[in-house]
Amino acid sequence: MASSAVDDVHPRLPNTYAPTTPTSPAGAFTGLSQPDGAHETRSWPRDAGVESTDVAAARSSTKRPHASTTLESHSPPEHSPGHSDLARQLSTFGESTIKALGLAPTSGIYSQHAPKMEPQLTFFQRHFTKPISPDPEKIHHPDNRRFSFLSRGALLVGAAMVLLLLGIVAAAVAVTFDNKHRTDDPAGDMVHTDPRSPIRLALLDNFPDPALVLKDGTYYAFATNNAAGIIDRPKNFTLHEFGVSNVQIATSKDFINWTLLNFERDPLPKVGEWVTHGVTKGKIQIPKSQVWAPGIIKRDTDNKYVMYYSANKHAEDNKTESARVPAKGHHPPPHCIGAAVSETDDPAGPYTPIPDLLACHLDQGGAIDAQPFRDSDGTLYIAYKIDGNNIGHGGSCGNTVAPIMPTPIKLQKMKHDGLTKDGDEITILDRIEQDGPLVEAPVIAKSPDGIYFLFYSSGCTRAPTYDLKYATAESITGPYTRAAKPLLKTGMYGLLAPGSADVLDDGKGGFDMVFHARVRAPQGGVRALFTTKLRFEGRKVHMVRANATLEDHEGKT
Repeated sequence: MASSAVDDVHPRLPNTYAPTTPTSPAGAFTGLSQPDGAHETRSWPRDAGVESTDVAAARSSTKRPHASTTLESHSPPEHSPGHSDLARQLSTFGESTIKALGLAPTSGIYSQHAPKMEPQLTFFQRHFTKPISPDPEKIHHPDNRRFSFLSRGALLVGAAMVLLLLGIVAAAVAVTFDNKHRTDDPAGDMVHTDPRSPIRLALLDNFPDPALVLKDGTYYAFATNNAAGIIDRPKNFTLHEFGVSNVQIATSKDFINWTLLNFERDPLPKVGEWVTHGVTKGKIQIPKSQVWAPGIIKRDTDNKYVMYYSANKHAEDNKTESARVPAKGHHPPPHCIGAAVSETDDPAGPYTPIPDLLACHLDQGGAIDAQPFRDSDGTLYIAYKIDGNNIGHGGSCGNTVAPIMPTPIKLQKMKHDGLTKDGDEITILDRIEQDGPLVEAPVIAKSPDGIYFLFYSSGCTRAPTYDLKYATAESITGPYTRAAKPLLKTGMYGLLAPGSADVLDDGKGGFDMVFHARVRAPQGGVRALFTTKLRFEGRKVHMVRANATLEDHEGKT
């Protein structure tokens, strides 16, 4: 038999063998002593025959070297003299001869061959069992191994199962916590409005782009259509009515507790003739007008109210102006600004729209976010935004990929009826690099010291970059100097993407402000209504809660 057969039986063979004195019972004789001095008794019948000539020759020609000397793959190392001759002799042994000699590896030699024996075990035996007996000669034998919970495989599987179970429990807790707070708490870092904070959560609903009016001790807040701008709206959500009114309205007696009026109380049940009419198809029907950001002011000629709103411009055919708006990426339909007048002196309306629009600028992306302001001399203005990002080249809010489109804030002087322009509009502010894709939602207030404060938002309304900033000027037409820091930004007071504010003189020496910020509600990521009060000091503005002034907002991060 070839030498490989010897390797299969005993991968490493001792390099010397010495006969021992027979001590076995009758009918048997002992085997050979091991090279380390220990000896093992083997027996077989006497009629097995005498040892072969090859074996005898091997015995007679072999000297007993040091006990620790071994053969390595029949090629002994150079530092082990005498191994080569013995290896050549042993290589001629047949398998039966090796077995007859009863050769067995010693414990020391066997332990050196553990890596070669281990692959004989199955995957399960290697990783999920442990030896029963610590005997080195049996440690890797399949019959000597049993399943153990302390094996590497069992421990890893157990750890994985524990982690999976913890993940399931954590997910269940998170869902429970989330559902618990969806109905009465804003999302993000804010769970409850801090009583020391200058801001209050007024409505946990989708109430974006709020505008504010005060009459006879009652506050009226108006907002964009309630289907606009919701993030991650559940596909199967059916507990809320979306888009059934063009404009939303809520009321309060104390500026703290607010009531959202029924959608049947739409202040603007009809829109101008220039607006796209009808509703969208599908499970949730939303007016195609897409009314945004109403602004309301009392007219001093007849005590009626004028509402400014932006809506989707209707394109009758390909020859219309709106059809020539360049399409550069995914953008909503272009909006224009129109006006409506209340039928009575009730700010809640209903309002009747005038036929013609006031501002459009379709070639620049449209016009939105009109907010009125009456100066101390009685002059009426509206400030609004050119919606340049609506024809941007992509990126955040469609306008962070070069070339960046301008989004200037315009100031338009109006006649006393609030419906007729008095001269041309002027630009009072435009975006800069620090503003991100746009500036929008302008509102003007005048401090008791005669300083004009232009509040505006920058960033993208669908991202945490959205914030509320302000700039100041000594003249309403500017130039306006930007404040060093935003008035509100993500992270302040637990807010997420705060902006799109309106400011109102309360007639008592104070100023009220409403704005929206992103929160989580049952209908998805909405823009909820928040309130605060303002105190002006030189060219700075402070936010206050109730009538107690808190520290300057610049100290809040």
